[in-house]
Amino acid sequence: MANTIITIGRQFGSGGHEIGKLAAQKLGIECYDSRLIRLASEKSCIGMEHLEPVDEKRANPWLYTVPSDYSNEMTGFGLPMNDMLFNVQSQVIRQLADKESCIIVGRCADSVLESYPNVTSVFIRANLPERIKRIMERQNISAKEAETLIKKMDKDRSLYYNFFSDKKWGRAESYDLVLNSTSLGRERCVDLICSLMKQL
Repeated sequence: MANTIITIGRQFGSGGHEIGKLAAQKLGIECYDSRLIRLASEKSCIGMEHLEPVDEKRANPWLYTVPSDYSNEMTGFGLPMNDMLFNVQSQVIRQLADKESCIIVGRCADSVLESYPNVTSVFIRANLPERIKRIMERQNISAKEAETLIKKMDKDRSLYYNFFSDKKWGRAESYDLVLNSTSLGRERCVDLICSLMKQL
């Protein structure tokens, strides 16, 4: 029997990461998010200091090229670091899906696992004022700084997703389910994801 996977895309400041983590805890399964960078680092033998700056960012051939010392058939020869990280993270995501039921946040996991059975893609959004408030509190910055950061992060995620998948980031038609954490609340989003997971 195939493992059951929920993938979560999210707007910056929507609480998508926390929702995924809480749902995984409630279901007794793993939630993979930024840990995927560490797993990719271990698999590729490329240091985290090279990978973290390009996580969930569109490739730029002029920046962050794979260091020649690390170039091989798996990491690629002369690839932008973004491409290499996407390729290795995709391998890690497929291995996780083959091994266990889990929740995977970001990293185009819905597109990577498109051909897999029992995979449901969820996108978490929230109203801008709530996102600004959350980021202000989390990072101790002003409302203006929070809004600027939100726009930058959403743009980075959109460019990354649109570049590495054949779908459009944040659009309802790109996902099986879109949840608004402002109107539903975090706990209800968690409950809906858990209920969905149990029915797959």
